[in-house]
Amino acid sequence: MFEVIIYLFESYMQIDQNVEVDAQEITDELLEEGFQSSDITKALAWLEHLSGLHEQSEENRVQLAKPTSHRVYSYLEQQRISSVGQGYIFYLEQADILTTYTRETVIDCAMLLEISELPLHDLKWLILMVLFNDPNSEDEFLQLESMLMDFEDGLIH
Repeated sequence: MFEVIIYLFESYMQIDQNVEVDAQEITDELLEEGFQSSDITKALAWLEHLSGLHEQSEENRVQLAKPTSHRVYSYLEQQRISSVGQGYIFYLEQADILTTYTRETVIDCAMLLEISELPLHDLKWLILMVLFNDPNSEDEFLQLESMLMDFEDGLIH
């Protein structure tokens, strides 16, 4: 399922977010690419869930966290997101790339994936997708995208 999500993100992230894409056309394209129908259905539901999270009212999105507060991961969250992944999420919060809200969105979306442990590379993609789909996180998306692309190109600052 996550491979389908990554494929869709890579294929459609350049498209204007206001353009409506027909679900049947996407499904047909994915079937032609060799993805399984069940994975396509689950991936589209996951993306719909992500989209719905970003459509919440502003008052539901705002969560005030004290500077001294710390996120405690549940046992299941710890199984899905390793300590390295949790550290990366914390790093992005400290760098003001993730807010309390986007952090919780990342964790929520990670928990919906049908995998036992999310590798760090995949977690980075997931975070990028969350930021890309959040209209309030355009600058953070560009900053993270730049960080990830510079790292992959060997330009570590």
